Amino acid sequence: MEINLDKLINEINQSQKSVISFYLFGEMGIGAPRFIQDRPKVNKDEDGYVYFKFAREDEENGYHINEMHEIYQEEPDEGAKAKFEVREQGILLMEIRLY
Repeated sequence: MEINLDKLINEINQSQKSVISFYLFGEMGIGAPRFIQDRPKVNKDEDGYVYFKFAREDEENGYHINEMHEIYQEEPDEGAKAKFEVREQGILLMEIRLY
């Protein structure tokens, strides 16, 4: 089911833990290691974007997500309470599992 960015932000900010898998080359299945964060908090910037960085140490590499991205709530797996996919023009950018 497609959802909006505000719902994704709300779900992330209410979770105890997030596990984000980044797909660097779209659906070819080549992904970066999972980024795990306890008590995650995300917010929109003044331009309406939420920034998801690949790793805590690396501020320059990541995805800027806004309302133009396709955000889908999927059936949770791996023991998660919720799972989301973020796509750009149909290409999978990241999966977010919330616990």
